[in-house]
Amino acid sequence: MLIILDTNFLIYCAREKLDYVEDIGKLINEGYELVVPKQVINELEKLKEDKTKKVSGRDKEAISLALQLLGVNNVTIVKTIGKTVDESIINLSRKNSKNIVCTLDREMRHILGRVILVNRGKKLMLTK
Repeated sequence: MLIILDTNFLIYCAREKLDYVEDIGKLINEGYELVVPKQVINELEKLKEDKTKKVSGRDKEAISLALQLLGVNNVTIVKTIGKTVDESIINLSRKNSKNIVCTLDREMRHILGRVILVNRGKKLMLTK
């Protein structure tokens, strides 16, 4: 089973200092591998280097931390197929019905159904 990490999930967890590795371990009672699509890494790096001021300084710090934590937590970077980041995540998640995506994206949550998200109490929860 793959636990696939999305861009907004990683940024939010870094900004709010949430230990998603530990929290996912508490949610999932079987073997899994944490993965992040290469497109997500590319998106994070692009956002970190943003010069248009669309990304706040606080978010840039969170992005830098998120990228560092991927290495510290030994998250596997995987190649995926898709024209967009979301499409690549959805394609990867559909390769196995047990795969779960960690996302805060409402549209992706509706498409996938079963996802891990952060609730208002800043706790990770598995839907459906």
